[in-house]
Amino acid sequence: MILKTLQRFKSPLGLSYVKLGQGPSLVLIHGVGLRLEAWVNQFEALSQNYTVYAVDMPGHGESNLMKECTDISKYTDVIARWIKTELKSSVVIAGHSMGSMIALNFAIRYPKLCSGVIALNSVYRRSVEAKKAVLARVQQIKADINPENVTAPVARWFDYPVQGNDVIYADLCCQWLSQAPLDGYRQAYEVFCLNDGPDEADLMHLDVPAIFITSRDDPNSLPSMSEEMARICPHGRSYIVENARHMAPLTHSSEINPKMIDFASSCFSQSEEMSYE
Repeated sequence: MILKTLQRFKSPLGLSYVKLGQGPSLVLIHGVGLRLEAWVNQFEALSQNYTVYAVDMPGHGESNLMKECTDISKYTDVIARWIKTELKSSVVIAGHSMGSMIALNFAIRYPKLCSGVIALNSVYRRSVEAKKAVLARVQQIKADINPENVTAPVARWFDYPVQGNDVIYADLCCQWLSQAPLDGYRQAYEVFCLNDGPDEADLMHLDVPAIFITSRDDPNSLPSMSEEMARICPHGRSYIVENARHMAPLTHSSEINPKMIDFASSCFSQSEEMSYE
C-alpha cells in the first residue's frame, strides 16, 4: 500500500472527491470519522476497469459540514444530487459501515441512478445489548467529544494486539479519526448509531443487484446481518471474509477487490443489456 497525495475536486454542493481510472462509474463512500483515503487499497485495482469516484462524506475530510444531514436519507440526498449533476450516469455504489447505509438507501430510493450496490460491513437489526452500547457511546460523544473517544472505535475495528500490516492500518485509522472535523464526526456518529438498517419492505422491493460483504469476526456488523439482508433482497447475495474484523477493505483487500470487480462487472453488463431491450 502506497498512500499518495490525491488530487481532490470540490463540487458546487460542497462534496470533496477524487476521480481515478476510466470506464463505468463506481462510487465509494467511507464510514464515520474516516475519509476517502480509507479506500486506498481499492483504488488501483478498481480503477483498472472503472471510473472510481471516492467521496469524503459530508462533514468529513474536505467536504463541507451540512447541517441538514440529520438522518441517512439526508446524507443520501447529498450524494444523489452530486451524482445527478456531475456524474450524470447510473453507478454501482459501494459503502463501508455507515457508508453502506447510505449506499443501500441510495439503491432503494434512486434505482434509476443505481446499477448495483455493494454493502460492506453494514448493520441490520442490532441486538438489544448492541443498541444499548451504541446509544451509550452516542451520549458520551455528545457530552464530551475528545481525542480518546474519537479514536476508541479502532480497538473494535482490529484484532488487538495488532500485528503485521494491521499495525500500519490501525495507525492510519487513528490518524484519520483524530483529524476528523469534530462537528462532522458528532453528527454522523449519532445518525449511524440511531439507524438500524433498511426497512424490510424496502429490501424486499430492491430491484437492483446487491452484495453484502462482512467479516466473520466483526463484533458489530455480524455475518448474520449481511446474510439476512441478502436473503430478503430479490437479487441479493452475501460473502463473509474469514479471519477479518471491521476494516476488511483495508486488511483483506486482496480478497474483497475481486468480489467488488466481478460484482460491478455483472451489474454494468445487465445495465447494457437492459438499455438495448
